[in-house]
Amino acid sequence: MSMSTATRTEPLTTSVSVEAPTAPGAPVQVRTTDGLLAVRTVRRDRVVAEVALVATGAVLLGGDHVVVRVSVADGCALTITDVGGTVAYDADGVPSLWDIIVTLGHGSQLSWLGLPFVVAEGADVTRSTTVRAEAGAQLALRETIAWGRAGERGGHALLRTEVHDARGPVVVEEIRASGHEQVPGVLGAARVLDTALVLGELPDPGEVALGDLCAGGSGGTYWARAARAALWDLAAGAHPDLTALRPARGGLLLRWLGPAAHLSPLERALER
Repeated sequence: MSMSTATRTEPLTTSVSVEAPTAPGAPVQVRTTDGLLAVRTVRRDRVVAEVALVATGAVLLGGDHVVVRVSVADGCALTITDVGGTVAYDADGVPSLWDIIVTLGHGSQLSWLGLPFVVAEGADVTRSTTVRAEAGAQLALRETIAWGRAGERGGHALLRTEVHDARGPVVVEEIRASGHEQVPGVLGAARVLDTALVLGELPDPGEVALGDLCAGGSGGTYWARAARAALWDLAAGAHPDLTALRPARGGLLLRWLGPAAHLSPLERALER
């Protein structure tokens, strides 16, 4: 059964902005707006905020245009948690859009280890991720795309990624794939594409995180640093099915192709 809202043309934007405290000792400011995804603030301290993204209804239908804007101010940190995965539903080929736009200030941190995004049979989705990071910004971003639910081969997906730091482009990539077109060198026989992107070099185990300067420390900043360290450790290991790329401008791109998301080495490395 197809699910379409083809008459919907305007983008519906969800936004999260973390800004510096208004007074010494106060928590960071978190400003949000809800679209097809709602934002729930989990906690915040003098440096770090953690928010959860929750779908407000059936997402993603044909004709939907989801926009998620994330902004982290200089020296602040944000952890984003997905409450559930996302399904791009069968829409008889009616296109849908999913845009993520991230802006990271000087010395800021973002950890967003997303849950699987499933491209169901009959879906036609364009998903774009754009990151602009100032000097010293650190990022751990995971995107897991799965073609088809149980018993399906999956629909069509166009995946675009653009990451820029203060000096210029770090990663620019476009992937087209369909569950019905097993193109060698793209998906092949796999149905899951699991990718992790890291900005910032391998954390020094002895370094003092921003949040650790706050009273009682900050679990959010610790987790962001731990996630980056786990991904660097994974890249250094021997995993025959995992591809590790080092962009010329620094950072790390890890990619795995396989039959199911829970089999990914990224899943095991990032278990909390």
